Amino acid sequence: MRRLLTPHLTLLALVLSVAAACGSSDTKLKVTGIEPDKGDIEGGTYVRIKGNRFIADGARNAKVYFGSHQGTVVRFASDSELIVEAPGGKANETVDVLIIFEPGGELKIPKAFTFVEKNNTAPSVNDLDTKKAQ
Repeated sequence: MRRLLTPHLTLLALVLSVAAACGSSDTKLKVTGIEPDKGDIEGGTYVRIKGNRFIADGARNAKVYFGSHQGTVVRFASDSELIVEAPGGKANETVDVLIIFEPGGELKIPKAFTFVEKNNTAPSVNDLDTKKAQ
């Protein structure tokens, strides 16, 4: 006796086949990039570290080093994005970024971040005239 698939089962089989073919089952923890790649020598630049499987396997702790200085992990924005506040550093110094996941190990992005001086000639919020016109 031959069984016929219902339309719902046929659709489910098709979706599963497409998902498998697209390679959506990457199970390796990895870091693929960082943005921005420059930040203030005084610190405080918010940096997005992008990658894969940051939280999919359960809760993780993370430490992020910009050269020898530790940044402040703000939060895991998603399974593929970690938000970090960069520390300060020396002007024009380019450093490796080391991410230590617990559990998970260490991942390094060589020469990934450069410390720069603020552009003090650009307009800032302090340039706004907050006095009422009379």
